[in-house]
Amino acid sequence: MAGLLVDVYGLQELPASAAPTTCLWLLHPRTRTRAVMNDIARRAIHSWNQKGQERGLVALAFDMPNHGTRMVSAKANLAWDEGEGNENHAIDMFGLVKGGMRTMGGLMDQAWFGEERIDAGVAIVGCPDLTNMMASRAELSKLDCGEAGFLGSKYFPADSVATARKFDPKGILFGTDAIPALPLSSAEQDRLRSIFDSRVRGKKLLLCSGGADELVPYSKGEAFIRLLKDAAGGWYADGGVEVDDRVYEGVGHRFAADMVNDAVAFLVRAVAEGPRQRRKDAESRARM
Repeated sequence: MAGLLVDVYGLQELPASAAPTTCLWLLHPRTRTRAVMNDIARRAIHSWNQKGQERGLVALAFDMPNHGTRMVSAKANLAWDEGEGNENHAIDMFGLVKGGMRTMGGLMDQAWFGEERIDAGVAIVGCPDLTNMMASRAELSKLDCGEAGFLGSKYFPADSVATARKFDPKGILFGTDAIPALPLSSAEQDRLRSIFDSRVRGKKLLLCSGGADELVPYSKGEAFIRLLKDAAGGWYADGGVEVDDRVYEGVGHRFAADMVNDAVAFLVRAVAEGPRQRRKDAESRARM
């Protein structure tokens, strides 16, 4: 598809009728390939087809930039303190995220926080504040960032800061400013409402984080998640955003069995409920 190798699961199981079909996009983590998504793809397809629904479900997986069949530099996938070390770890990480989003954009046109056609998403050991996470990782790696600090240093230059503002959820909402304390002022709620309306209105999100994850600590994205949950359950409740935030105690940086089960159950429910537009039409008819 578009010159890329894409694994498509569930084609043979699609209903014979011209039923609508939902696409489940599976983006693999750093240092892996699309093959690692085989298990979750088959579990999700199998669980959905057991329900005997008319709607079809297919899962698609592709190699992220500089991974698998798209490998250019193995060193670029390393962290600062992995193997021989990669001085450009933060830059390459943002390149991976940005490139992965654009690849998916080229295949279906992006991600939960922005793409209109995506109704639901599952983030496994992810972080909505990648800048904060990389700054923390730089500190743990004892990088010499100079008196100015991590932002703007050679490890995270101005171009990377600009990329974070455009593609990282926290950067989109607040740039390099700190996330404000709750409760938000009315003016701040109004500012964020317009962004939420264009990016996440009516969407569902499942966050699965390991309580013992030292590589992507839950704490580094906690302030943003707390703000999103506060909005979804309070001043932005009319936006219909669903945020299911789960932290698995004792679990490190891995896709644990409980995460797999919860992810499959969430995805099957999201597919069963159908696209957001259909839900809106049903609600409109109910009010008539």
